[in-house]
Amino acid sequence: MISLLIPSTLAFMSPPIAVVPILLGPMQALLAALPAILMALGTLIVSLAKPSTMKKLLKLLWVQKIPVALVALAVWGLVYLQSILFTNTADTARKNSAKSDWPLFRGSLDRRGYMPGAEDPVNGNILWSFSHDGVKTFFSSPAVIGNRMYVTSACFEFFKDKGAICSVDADTGKLVWAFQKGYRSTFSSPSISGKYLVVGEGLHLTKNAGVFCIDLEQSEQKHEGVKLWSFKTKSQVESSPCIGDGKVYFGAGYDGLYCIPLKPEMDKDGNPKPLWHLEGDKYPDCETSPVYYNGKVYFGLGRRGGQSVCCADANTGELLWRVKTPYPVASSPAILENKLFVGMGCGDFINTAQALAVIKKAELIKKGASPTEIAEALKDLKPAGEVWCIDLATHEKVWNFPVGDTVLGTISAGEGRIYFGSRDKNIYCISTGGKLIQKREIHEPVTTSLSVAKSHVYVVTETGKVLGFNKKDLSPAWELPLNFPSISSPVVANGHLYVGTTGNGVVCAGQPGGLEEKPVWAGFLGGGGKSGWLDGSSLTPRASYAWSYPVVEESSRETAVPVEIHAPAAYLNGAFFIGYNQGSEHGLAKLDAKDNTGSVPPLAWFAKAKNKVYRSAAVNEGAAFFVDGKPGDQNRLLRAIDIKDGKELWTSPVENDASGEFIISREKLLIAATVSGVTCLDVKNPRILKQLWKADVGTVTGAPVLAGDIALVIAGATPELMALDLGTGMNLWKNAVSAKPTSGPLFLKGMIWTGDAQGVNSYSLLDGKPVFTINCGPVASPLVCNSDRIACVNPAGEIVIVDAENGKEIDRIQKVSEAVAFPPVLLDNEVLYGAEGSIQRYDLGTKKSEQWAKMESSWLGKMSTPMILVNSSVFFATDKEGFVCMKPKTK
Repeated sequence: MISLLIPSTLAFMSPPIAVVPILLGPMQALLAALPAILMALGTLIVSLAKPSTMKKLLKLLWVQKIPVALVALAVWGLVYLQSILFTNTADTARKNSAKSDWPLFRGSLDRRGYMPGAEDPVNGNILWSFSHDGVKTFFSSPAVIGNRMYVTSACFEFFKDKGAICSVDADTGKLVWAFQKGYRSTFSSPSISGKYLVVGEGLHLTKNAGVFCIDLEQSEQKHEGVKLWSFKTKSQVESSPCIGDGKVYFGAGYDGLYCIPLKPEMDKDGNPKPLWHLEGDKYPDCETSPVYYNGKVYFGLGRRGGQSVCCADANTGELLWRVKTPYPVASSPAILENKLFVGMGCGDFINTAQALAVIKKAELIKKGASPTEIAEALKDLKPAGEVWCIDLATHEKVWNFPVGDTVLGTISAGEGRIYFGSRDKNIYCISTGGKLIQKREIHEPVTTSLSVAKSHVYVVTETGKVLGFNKKDLSPAWELPLNFPSISSPVVANGHLYVGTTGNGVVCAGQPGGLEEKPVWAGFLGGGGKSGWLDGSSLTPRASYAWSYPVVEESSRETAVPVEIHAPAAYLNGAFFIGYNQGSEHGLAKLDAKDNTGSVPPLAWFAKAKNKVYRSAAVNEGAAFFVDGKPGDQNRLLRAIDIKDGKELWTSPVENDASGEFIISREKLLIAATVSGVTCLDVKNPRILKQLWKADVGTVTGAPVLAGDIALVIAGATPELMALDLGTGMNLWKNAVSAKPTSGPLFLKGMIWTGDAQGVNSYSLLDGKPVFTINCGPVASPLVCNSDRIACVNPAGEIVIVDAENGKEIDRIQKVSEAVAFPPVLLDNEVLYGAEGSIQRYDLGTKKSEQWAKMESSWLGKMSTPMILVNSSVFFATDKEGFVCMKPKTK
């Protein structure tokens, strides 16, 4: 039951795919910091004999005595638990697996797509996205066990059909291992039992597709996928296998249903021998995922001679019963309380019932069918669907629940209720007795399975929107756009939601409500080396001009006073904060977008200043902070503004020749307010001006950065890298840097990073000693980073990408611009940067750039600030249009 047509929702793929699937706490903090601690210890051992080092160490230990005591206690605990925690990666992963297998599609008999015990994500954005070998299309649904996510990719293009079985670190999104040899694009999702991972391959037109069995233990040890065996069929295997009683059961499309032992007997050619096979001529369109239960295997059949639910003996393959259905069985059976629940209807993942009717009619006309024959053949091809309940003891239908269109996703059952979505743009909650409990209209078709977690239900719509609802009443709880269509079903585990997309890889999104931290925009591009991308939103394939602020009528454009915006905007809780200069009006403007960034937001307030504003603001939930003037201007001030009404709360002087660079945390503000050093203010209560300390360290280069309770600055006539205790301002250590810095410091992967005339350097947090030197050429912009990469721009306008794990240059984007460019927006797998007449999107996997948005300087002007990315839209300023928004292109 597969369509050969390409849907409009997937039309952006080029070349288009030719086939589509059918019916388808503290210890954690310590562990995260462990690499940095080990590196620091290594540096310490080398230099411990030096008296100066000992003095610095003792000073650091005394100032940080409480954290050090906690770390010491935790390290003792780690030593005590060494045999448990640090045997090897494979043992750890297998221990996680032993607690919870994932033996069939959606993980369990009730098909909930949920790791038991996991907290529900109810807020937040995309945490990371994973792509492999440049491939960002994932039709399959993830399987998550412990800290491992298993998923399959699909790259089906003209003259190319390749896929991969991937093991991914579920916490970080990093690849652990992959298997590719001979594996093709697929919709099939992995199933896991013990050390065995089994998954199918092939999309609908793939012939001789098969099933692959991977050894997880060896794969973990070798960091590459290790195949135990594979088996070829006469059709495709879009079905997700089911593992039960040491056997694998899977549908093979028009080649029927197979059963193969996990430890199979091999034939003379080294191929596994099936235990039994139900031939495709009697069991056609066998593409749903089977389920094993109490010595029996249950599966559904689609169109063309199928349309039934079947039960077979799991050991022999003998058919025990077969129940005919009025529609093709579109979803895989779920089992709860000795009852089987299954969805059905007309239509598939790609085509509606109406579309299938058009296709069928064209086929019949081509064959010369009469109008009467055509009408008879098409009478059942109309929007309709049902959910059935079958008693497994009597194998009779107990009830049926009709809906307005086909039910493609697997029914999710639990706690006396079942949940499902339909192409009729609704999701449903009904009792196991067939009575409607709740129905929620979501205005988009649902073709995937729902994830039913502890207290919430999650659905991913056909266009790629994550929606979370309270389980009791289906009231809305969370919404997140993925910006790409999805036919992957979501999984909830580890407090996050995991799902595949057709253009942004597999994404991990959201966090539990109890983990939500008060938001803060810490400074330039988000502060601390951020690149203007804090909300995790993804990029659409293309974008176009949306609006600019201020709005200028065409008739008055010639006489309008030009707007000057010199620094990127700050963004927090649906509002933009922009350093705005127009004529004699200078200050900070708040534009209230209310998270609707698609139209021009109104001005909420304007906080005036005497001097022009050249630096970005910083914002927390109580106040916005900004500095007016540039070095050399008179009467400069740091200003705190009430975020609600724009009233000035207080001001603090900034010396005429000081840089005025600053950064905030949730409780403190660190600013280069004097020529001779930095000042720390308490902003926990932003209404009260409270100075904590002042450190005379010399003229500061760039903005300070925070590393926990340590402030890092580069200062002095002969620049030195310094570590200051954030609570007292006490100098913990200082060391000369290798060359004159051209940027402020950045803290990433437990190390301090700087840019200079030779390249990028990293230093130990313990004592400031050099760790890595990357001679990538002069750094002409502030360093920006994501989770493990650093980007900078050189005077030639090239963007250099550095791997913070190993301190090596890994990529260089050539000829970005003839002039020095602004820092790029650095995403998980992409780089967004301004170029001549356009905004370009660079794929770090394929190492190719393409135009993301056209930007004609003749009318829009030239960029005057770096970009920020919010809600999948990009914002920056130009010399002609002021504050500009580029919005995602929907078509």
